[in-house]
Amino acid sequence: MRKLTLFLALVLGFTSGAQNIVVNSTAPRNSPMWLVQNVLVGPNIPVWSGSNPGLPLVQPASVQIGKFVNTNTAFGLDSGIVMHTDNALNAMPGASQSFSGGPGTSPHLISVLNTIGSSNSTLNDLSAIQFSFYATGDSVEFKYIFASNEYTGYTCSPFNDVFGFFLVGPGINGAPIFNANGSVRMDSINLATIPGTTTPVAINTINQGFPSGSYPASNCISANPNYVAHSMYYNANGSFNAINFNGFTDVLKAKAGVVCGYPYTIKLLIADVMDGSFNSAVFLGARSFKLPTINLSSTTNTGASFTDSVMVEGCARSYLLFQRAGATSDTLTAQFQYVGTAGAADFASALPSSLTLLPGQTTDTLWFEPIDDGIIEAPELLRVRMLPVSSNCAVYPSDSLDFWIRDRVPHQALLTLDQGDDTLACPGSSAVLRATLTGGEGVRWGYWEHDSTQTVLAAVAPAQTTTYRYLSWDECSTSPRTDSITIYVDPYDSLRTESDTLFLCPGDAVTLQAVASGGRGTRSIQWLGGGPTASSWTVSPASSQWFRYKVTDNCLIEARDSIYAWVVPQPVASFGYLQDPGNPLDVGFTNYSSDTLNVRWFFGDGDTSTRVHPRHVYGRPGTYWVGLSVRDSMGCSDSLAYPIDLKMDHYVYIPSAFTPNGDAVNERFNVVATGVVKFEWAVFNRWGLQIFHSDEDPNGWNGTYGGEKVPAGPYSYKVFIWLPDGLVEERRGMFTVFR
Repeated sequence: MRKLTLFLALVLGFTSGAQNIVVNSTAPRNSPMWLVQNVLVGPNIPVWSGSNPGLPLVQPASVQIGKFVNTNTAFGLDSGIVMHTDNALNAMPGASQSFSGGPGTSPHLISVLNTIGSSNSTLNDLSAIQFSFYATGDSVEFKYIFASNEYTGYTCSPFNDVFGFFLVGPGINGAPIFNANGSVRMDSINLATIPGTTTPVAINTINQGFPSGSYPASNCISANPNYVAHSMYYNANGSFNAINFNGFTDVLKAKAGVVCGYPYTIKLLIADVMDGSFNSAVFLGARSFKLPTINLSSTTNTGASFTDSVMVEGCARSYLLFQRAGATSDTLTAQFQYVGTAGAADFASALPSSLTLLPGQTTDTLWFEPIDDGIIEAPELLRVRMLPVSSNCAVYPSDSLDFWIRDRVPHQALLTLDQGDDTLACPGSSAVLRATLTGGEGVRWGYWEHDSTQTVLAAVAPAQTTTYRYLSWDECSTSPRTDSITIYVDPYDSLRTESDTLFLCPGDAVTLQAVASGGRGTRSIQWLGGGPTASSWTVSPASSQWFRYKVTDNCLIEARDSIYAWVVPQPVASFGYLQDPGNPLDVGFTNYSSDTLNVRWFFGDGDTSTRVHPRHVYGRPGTYWVGLSVRDSMGCSDSLAYPIDLKMDHYVYIPSAFTPNGDAVNERFNVVATGVVKFEWAVFNRWGLQIFHSDEDPNGWNGTYGGEKVPAGPYSYKVFIWLPDGLVEERRGMFTVFR
């Protein structure tokens, strides 16, 4: 079961999501003729097995051939046929399928070995495909890649694996078709040669450009004197890991000239030399065996600067490009029909019905020039249909190409004001006009009728209402389009201003507001004496003064005015204080300010007052910043603040005994303190256990601990006292509980 699983993995794709080559050699993909007909040449080219249609060649299925698909772009072919000197599945990286080959013979391959100077001609594991075809053109070609595991280890060795593609038939590459006796001459050449040479492709002719192992370079030089230069066609597999070989060639072309109408045979051969080790393979590109073809392509609006995929009515001409490849020695005539929503009436000249290519000519064109019918309509279709074409050698199927024709986009000059207004406030005022070209086809241009410099801007200063015209063209225009804009001139309204007087306190800022009305257009304001260009100006004058301004409208007419800023006298804050002799914390304040209309006191302990001469009792001694703020009827204010230092002695009273016996007299033990910031005390029994603690609890201790009455007897206390000067005082002592 494990072997079956491995086999299926190799056939269906060697690894999941494989990035490299995948080979399938299950039936019919191991059949030589199935692979030729369905992979190499495609369904439209008739081929047969053997060298004569009446004598088919038996070519059995083989594990050495298969169809490959490749997604690694480092390998130049995406699909095709693989011919291997081992099991075809072993072309996949990591594959190791069993294979049992044996000796083989091939005069064609022996001739290649002789050409490259191989010292051994023993063939093993021969893989072969042979097919015949009628030439329907003057050439034949297909793509291939050669790969081998002899690369890097056996370069310039005296023996190489060998392969070749042998074309058999008359008149190959211009050779005579007939012998002297009139019989058809049959030539045979190897198509697998280095580009531009007759040197066969082999390990010693295309490689990394230097020997490997201990083999001398002379073996490579003998096979190909230019083998170093031809190393440009070689790829070391290395990090590519595209296929299961050490190296491979670029995509090469096997090609030759043939004579149209004659039958030819191709023999595709590859074999190991001397033994069956270090295998090689060739990869034939899918659909790379070529027939003569005709290609139709289009170019629209030729010569125009704009790019569009459709023809445009009334603009540049468009054309259909007719191209043929192969069979160029024939005279070819193609006939055309036209269908669709567009017809002959939509074009300036008759639609061409045919074209003829003479021998050697490969291209010609059909020209189309749609007219502008002035009708707004949906895009129209012109389908150019080429009828089937026959020549002396080739037959081409019918084909068609669609042209869409759209209405020409009209252009327009949008005339706007770039500066100024379309209605001017006074005669002689200026405006700047702008012409913006929209729509149209390709390059657009134009100029103002009164100025032929072709600028899009025009500065005008009309003395009366005037209409200005702009002439414009686009690439499809035969006459200019005219657009216009009118500038109106209105009567002038007088410019007016207003003066004012503002009051402010010394040191305050005030915003001056220039007021203007009338005039025409935008009014600009300039404060004189170094002021800003704005309608408002914030100032802070040290004394009362005039501030002057001027207003200018679009007619350059000025109006001047001024605003008086009156700086009023400022009130002065002043006060004194006096402590009560009996209670130094009771302080009386006297207000000596110059204006006491609005008063607010700040006593420094969080309290405030609005009385003119207030009294304030402080909670404890200390230094307090006292502030006074006053404001007069004009809203001007002043303030003053300085510290006052309030002192007094402190007193702490601690009883020596108490009687918590329920007679409502002396029931609680308490500590009383005055003149301190705070205090904290605790009670301890004779064993030093703290049985009560207080942070100035006014209720004191009731003589219990844990909900039970403590026994009569002596107890100790400890008191911590925080004084106003920042010091902390500690007191200890004893007291007695009586029951």
